[in-house]
Amino acid sequence: MIGPAAFATIGLLFLLSAIHVFTAALYQSLFEKLPNTTLGALAFVIFGLSLLGGVVAGRLGPRRSVAVTAAVLATAMLVVTALRQEWVDLVLSAGAVVAGTQWLSLTHSVRTADRSSPLPIAIPVALVVDLIVRSAFGTIPVVAAPLAVAVPLVLVATLLFLAAGIATLGEGTVWSAPTPRAALGLVAVGPLLLAAETGGLNGAQVALAGGLGRDGGPSTQIGLLVVGIGAAAGAIVLARGLPARPAAAAAIVVGAVLLWLHIPIVSVAAGAAFAAGIVIAASALTSAPQPGSGSPWLAVVAFGVGWLLFVGGTFVHYAYFANLEVLWILTAVVVVAVLVAPASALPRWRPLLAWSVAVLAVLVPLGALVVTPSPAMKAQESNFRVMTYNVHQGFDVGDVPALDRIADTIYREQPDVLVLEEVVRGWMIDDQHDVLGYLAGRLGLAYVYGPTIGDLYGNAILSRYPITDVRRVSYAKEPGVRYQPRGAVIAHIGDDSTKSRLLIAVTHLDENSDASAVRMEQVRALLNEVGQTTPAVIACDCNAKPEAPELKLITDSGFGDLALQSGGPDNTFPSDTPVERIDYIFGTGVTAAQGHVVASTASDHRAVVVTVTLSSR
Repeated sequence: MIGPAAFATIGLLFLLSAIHVFTAALYQSLFEKLPNTTLGALAFVIFGLSLLGGVVAGRLGPRRSVAVTAAVLATAMLVVTALRQEWVDLVLSAGAVVAGTQWLSLTHSVRTADRSSPLPIAIPVALVVDLIVRSAFGTIPVVAAPLAVAVPLVLVATLLFLAAGIATLGEGTVWSAPTPRAALGLVAVGPLLLAAETGGLNGAQVALAGGLGRDGGPSTQIGLLVVGIGAAAGAIVLARGLPARPAAAAAIVVGAVLLWLHIPIVSVAAGAAFAAGIVIAASALTSAPQPGSGSPWLAVVAFGVGWLLFVGGTFVHYAYFANLEVLWILTAVVVVAVLVAPASALPRWRPLLAWSVAVLAVLVPLGALVVTPSPAMKAQESNFRVMTYNVHQGFDVGDVPALDRIADTIYREQPDVLVLEEVVRGWMIDDQHDVLGYLAGRLGLAYVYGPTIGDLYGNAILSRYPITDVRRVSYAKEPGVRYQPRGAVIAHIGDDSTKSRLLIAVTHLDENSDASAVRMEQVRALLNEVGQTTPAVIACDCNAKPEAPELKLITDSGFGDLALQSGGPDNTFPSDTPVERIDYIFGTGVTAAQGHVVASTASDHRAVVVTVTLSSR
């Protein structure tokens, strides 16, 4: 089984990468250009094409159908890794998803006289390896890592994948098909992967659900370590031959319930149980024996229905602002499927495999936690170099992952205080990377974070000075899905004992072009929270031009446009050919100098930088 398991494991890693790239490219490239329902329909079509796997099987036969879909999957992801162009990513990753989902069902259905499906071993191993690699790369997926690292790694994986496929697809392969009860387990594979992506193996979500990561610290690394411990426990259960199905169901139920209750610390610990349940269930759902058959159609349809549930859950969760009910429903589907699937014995992992996976699942996240640098605090001064930057969820103006370029852009400006908008911390549709944790670690800055959509999207303040008196403000939300939840983070920067204390507020106002009245209400709420405090700075992606009435509310309250005062107004959006000025730094009780806009396409916005000097009291 080593050859087939390796073939299936590497293929699953390619498929997971294809899903991440496709969902991110679809969302980043077409969001606001097409309605959400249209985006959802496109995703349904792409994943629905998995149902044509039976046609591919009928035309090519067992060996060639698996070989062709495997080759398309791996080749497409290698090209995506190397080229990194918006529409190339979208088209090729879509093709990789189609080929990969078909490959999965066909690989599960191909049999020889002495071999069963490799998926009961490959799916849990692939999920844990994905966790290990994310921990090692600071949550950046391998395909988005620097080219000098990513291309060789993906090329080696491609060669190993194809070599393992050649060794696996020998003579005597025939089709098999699941029983109706076993097919229910295959249907639940898609929901299981969504539960893993959004909670069970998502370190950022585990940490933030348990109260970590709002006020600094290596929270995502702690979350990854916790889920790594859970994954290791799941691997040990599979190696020891313990009662897997009840253990998986109980661990998922307890872990998911406690995670989504958002109980401080308890929800972090619950992440370990959730992760263990995911790993065990990944084996249980695909382990039922399958008798010989003339066609893999039943397996193809079962997996295909699961992929449609995956897409439906993903759409509802993200389109409706981190909707949790759909995740609860699909998690319940997984639990039911684990319990009612045929009670066949799960293939026991070899001790070497189990302990290797378990040790790495703990040691790699632990190593990442240990090497995470502490913030380098700066001696107090009366001058603050302030930078505001909408980081576009970690993507550049071409909608290609660009966290390293964003970090370099910020580093060159050396801000003392950095405020960020569009901060994502583990969304599946944004490559599951933690933008804030990665940038804070790279730049050596302390931070505070204010979520606005669920736990994993919001605004942040980073600083070389102490951050105190933190407040998080949620604006009243207008009804309808066109209006996102919005809010602000307000904090003091500096030490009051040295009379060098500055109030900073960061916000991201509504983006709809016809929503000036909505933005005015958001500004009023913010100004009410800021009050008469001075010196103070408001930094924002205001989504409004300088003459807009919502900005007049700010200036009429005593705040000056600091960039205008100290360097002249420059447009900030879009970053490649800026035609609008919508990013601002306003201040009161300060004087401004060296105001400028940073010419960089690392995000779709250009950053604004101003050096402020606190007025004497």
